[in-house]
Amino acid sequence: MVTIISRSEWGAQPPKKIDQLPFTPWKGGVVIHHEGAGNVSVDPHDKCAALVRKIQDDSMNYDIIGDIEVVAGKKEPEYDDIPYNFLVCKHGGIYEGRGADRRSAANGTEVPGANSDYYAVMGLLGADDNVTPAMVTGIIDLCSYLQIKKGAGTRIVGHRDVRTSHTDCPGKLYPYVQRDEFTVGAGTGAGPDSDTLHIYTRAQWGARPAKDITPVDISARTGFTVHYSDGPTTQTLRSIQNYHMDSNGWSDIGYNFLVDTSGRIFEGRGWYLQGAHAYGANTTHIGVCFIGESGDATDIALSAIRSMYEKACDMAGHVLAKTYHGMLPGNSTDCPGAQLRAWVQNGMPAQVRPLDWAGSDYTPPPTDSSGASGGGMTLVRSVSAQQQAVNSLGYSPALAVDGAWGPLTAAGVRWLQGKVGVTADGLWGPGTEAAFKAYAGGGSSGGAMTSVRSVARQQQAVNDLGYSPALAVDGAWGPLTAAGVRWLQGKVGTTADGQWGPATESAYFAYIDDGAGLTVDGQFGTLTIMAVQRVCGSTPDGQWGPDSKRSLQHHLNVWGNAGLVEDGDPGPATYKALQTFLNATGAGLTVDGQFGPATVSALQNALNQGRF
Repeated sequence: MVTIISRSEWGAQPPKKIDQLPFTPWKGGVVIHHEGAGNVSVDPHDKCAALVRKIQDDSMNYDIIGDIEVVAGKKEPEYDDIPYNFLVCKHGGIYEGRGADRRSAANGTEVPGANSDYYAVMGLLGADDNVTPAMVTGIIDLCSYLQIKKGAGTRIVGHRDVRTSHTDCPGKLYPYVQRDEFTVGAGTGAGPDSDTLHIYTRAQWGARPAKDITPVDISARTGFTVHYSDGPTTQTLRSIQNYHMDSNGWSDIGYNFLVDTSGRIFEGRGWYLQGAHAYGANTTHIGVCFIGESGDATDIALSAIRSMYEKACDMAGHVLAKTYHGMLPGNSTDCPGAQLRAWVQNGMPAQVRPLDWAGSDYTPPPTDSSGASGGGMTLVRSVSAQQQAVNSLGYSPALAVDGAWGPLTAAGVRWLQGKVGVTADGLWGPGTEAAFKAYAGGGSSGGAMTSVRSVARQQQAVNDLGYSPALAVDGAWGPLTAAGVRWLQGKVGTTADGQWGPATESAYFAYIDDGAGLTVDGQFGTLTIMAVQRVCGSTPDGQWGPDSKRSLQHHLNVWGNAGLVEDGDPGPATYKALQTFLNATGAGLTVDGQFGPATVSALQNALNQGRF
């Protein structure tokens, strides 16, 4: 158990500011430093906290020009905080600097990624001080903690290793670096381990950038939710992300993490961002999706999910509830299927294994690719979605919607391509997608639009949102179903034309999976106020007082760069900033500073779609 002396315990100054630059230490590891310049170490141990305070003060407040280091011909500016993530004294005490969740600033900018990809750890000794066994032990324990618990990568290097200009840093600690004495026997720093499960970053699996993000304090999480993709085990990460972003209109892939049958774990939204996986639980629950259908989950996949659960509890600092998608309030769904549902109900029994960020890129199997050699093209839509589309245009005999590519599906896609007027090569790319949407956009006979979802699924969706009297789920289009679809469209905040196209699909999924569930009526009532309060971080009591108004102004400043005075007394300037912010989500408001029904409706729509 590593004991870390917190900032409050050693008397740290607050930082001048906290930058939001990305920190990806799993790509690199740990850089070791020393203080340099003669003798620095102090005795007894109770004087070490003062030494750390002095290092912070010297870093943040340069007194003389000689204090300013010249790197690559440029003078280093004052720091916003102590530049190291942690410091270790000669007595083995470990002091929290910037900590484990903030980008380091001590490693320099000469080598790209030196600060973004490495923790910075300082040994509190000067050039003439001797290294003590207690310091070595402290650095080993700290590196082990950073690698096993905080995602540090495999490399432990000296400061001079990430510089192009000369430095003696880390002085007498450098021989220990060269001898790998700070490399521990477990976790990431230990090298390959056949029992270790690996997490692949977004960059490694080729994720698209998120359109926007909402940070969540990991300690605020209360649950861990298991999902399944309900598709073939060969589904690609990109195809899932494309569906979530392009068909559902979400800002990113919905899950925090995903797991495949071989136990590989893929970063979705990650630990620190709000997901879009379960209505009402995207902030409170970490969502992990198994890629496959019911019955496909292997022992190693179950081990990966359970290991992620234990990691989530460790990071949150408390035990999280074990849940599955369909058991959460307001989530009427079969997800994650009978196999995983029973597994969660039984307590998620599985071997807990060590986790490690993967050191090499994920290489997808051939069925994951968009290649033409018998696998179809799945970067635009999955094989199942292609099969459904072929059937929706009247192909006979209808294809089995099983997500398995084969000669019958290839023939069906070529038939569809001929029908919609593009080259019949059997590869469903952007051209086929555009032509299909244009061809199917007019809907099917009887007035229903079924290119996105069947009439029966439209009826079921209407009923799921509480329509009364409930529609008969019979797949037959008629006036009652048309009225129900228009009712749903009004509820989710899209044009109520009775045609279930991509815009309705996107608004519907945003409403149930990522949003506030408000009726878009232009009335700034209690439920709308509470939804704004939850997003902006004030107490959700439904009372629109000065604290709530101030939190709205702060939200617009942080996410919209509005430059407002946060005085809790909003006027035209605040409402113009709100209208400008909502227009960035496609609201189309006149920016007039009037907080009227049109602005409230746009606000409700943005809250429903998780875009505020």
